[in-house]
Amino acid sequence: MSSEQTGTAPVRRTGGSSGLATGALVTGVVGVLLSLLIPIVGLVLGVVAIGLGIAARRGGVRNGQVTTGLVTGVLAVVIAVVGSVIAYNVLT
Repeated sequence: MSSEQTGTAPVRRTGGSSGLATGALVTGVVGVLLSLLIPIVGLVLGVVAIGLGIAARRGGVRNGQVTTGLVTGVLAVVIAVVGSVIAYNVLT
């Protein structure tokens, strides 16, 4: 059944946001915060944020949430790796 047959208007998204973009943003920010305390968790969340950001971009969403999610994801990975290297050198 199409919208012409039922008499209802088709539903369209407004605002240009997506769940993937929001997920990338949230996991990126949490990844940055946790990479300072628990580097392995920050690393995992950073990689997840990068993956969600790439998936959102491929889905056609190009807004600030996606860009911020990608940037914070990369930042979380870098902070986690640097923190792990420093911790290794201090502890050995």
